[in-house]
Amino acid sequence: MSDARTLTARGAARRTVLLDAAIAVVAEAGSARLTHRTVASTAKVSLASVTYHFSSIDDLRRSMFERALQIVDDQLTETAATGTPDELPRLAADYVIALVEQRRAAVVAMQEMIVAAIHDPALQSTYHAFHHRLAELLSPCVGGYRRGLAVAATLEGLILTALTYPGPDAEDLRQLHAAVLDLINRLRVEPPR
Repeated sequence: MSDARTLTARGAARRTVLLDAAIAVVAEAGSARLTHRTVASTAKVSLASVTYHFSSIDDLRRSMFERALQIVDDQLTETAATGTPDELPRLAADYVIALVEQRRAAVVAMQEMIVAAIHDPALQSTYHAFHHRLAELLSPCVGGYRRGLAVAATLEGLILTALTYPGPDAEDLRQLHAAVLDLINRLRVEPPR
């Protein structure tokens, strides 16, 4: 938060509800529609509740972006737990599919804010930290950090492309899964043991 308030468990839960409502607003209508008032309406709470937790629109935008990235990062952790580093191509493909199918609103909001970060330095460091973390996770299996950055950016591009389809059907998802498998398999190196 922008000030030194300590959140109670109830306050933290309310904040999460508000951020999830903000994600829903951005996912449905774009980042330009994100206001305290639209979040209050979506969350079915008072405007005062939103402004109490987020004193400025910049605070709301940044916090919503961080929440969306956390959801995406949680999916990465969840997917990684289903296999070993030797299964990286499948894990990466499963991760991308899970984002497009199960975490679509958070991913759409994340992509909207990545574009906003081009002009908003306050959002850039948040995004860069996420992007570099993904690159670091990929780097041992794809031949180093620079390749990890390239693969992370390519995965983000594949995800963005998939999001342009209103509801990818089974064939679209199969093609996306195959594209990620192909990408990782082409660049994959054996991780050091």
